[in-house]
Parts: sequence; structure tokens; C-alpha cells
Amino acid sequence: MVQFMFGSGCLVSVLAPIVGLVLYPRANWLFAFVLVGIALILLNIVTTKPPTPWEVADRAERLLNGDYGSYDVEGYEHLNPKDPQLRELWQRSMAVGGLPEGGVRLNEAKRNEVREMIRDSRQLGVVD
Repeated sequence: MVQFMFGSGCLVSVLAPIVGLVLYPRANWLFAFVLVGIALILLNIVTTKPPTPWEVADRAERLLNGDYGSYDVEGYEHLNPKDPQLRELWQRSMAVGGLPEGGVRLNEAKRNEVREMIRDSRQLGVVD
């Protein structure tokens, strides 16, 4: 049912501008909102900076300590660093204990492993 609703929503979002253009040919100014939306998405993609090693380490540490807010878990899961070394540490930190919000329930050995990855991430951020 969910997949059907998702598919039909995508279909409606593609067909709605075409139907609107046919039914309301004088209201072409309404389609400027579509262009503004596309421009905003492109602007967001262009201006987004990749996360720094310190930022990744700080976020991982907050999750490990349980000091996270409402969207911190999702934010950490979607960081997607571009630097290959940082990406590997980020992926390993999530693989050690499962979901990031499970960091507070890890045993001491796994917590130490995540702390080591946090230290390694911070060392990547040190400028030589």
C-alpha cells in the first residue's frame, strides 16, 4: 500500500504541471514556482559544504554519550563525507554498534572502539 501511494504521488507530481498547463493556459505565472523550487534545490546542492573531521567526531561523540537532540541521529546518518578516510571512519562508527542512537547501549569494548574512531577522525582534522 505504501509503495502504491508513493508511486501515485510521484505520478501526480509529474503530471500535475502538464494538466495545469492544459486546463489553465493563462496562468503560466504559476509555473514560476516550479522554477523557483528547482533553483532552491540546486542552490542548496551547490552551497552545501562537506562535513569536517572535527564535526563528524563531535557528532559521533554526542551520540555515544547520549547527548543528542531530535534530529541529530538522522543528521549523523546522512553526513556522507567526501574524504575517503573520513568516510571509512564514519561508516565503521555506524557499523560497530548498529544504529547511531544505540551508542549509549553498547558494551565497554565497543564504546572504546567508537572512541578510537572519534580520535582518528579528530587527527584527520589536524592541519600539518
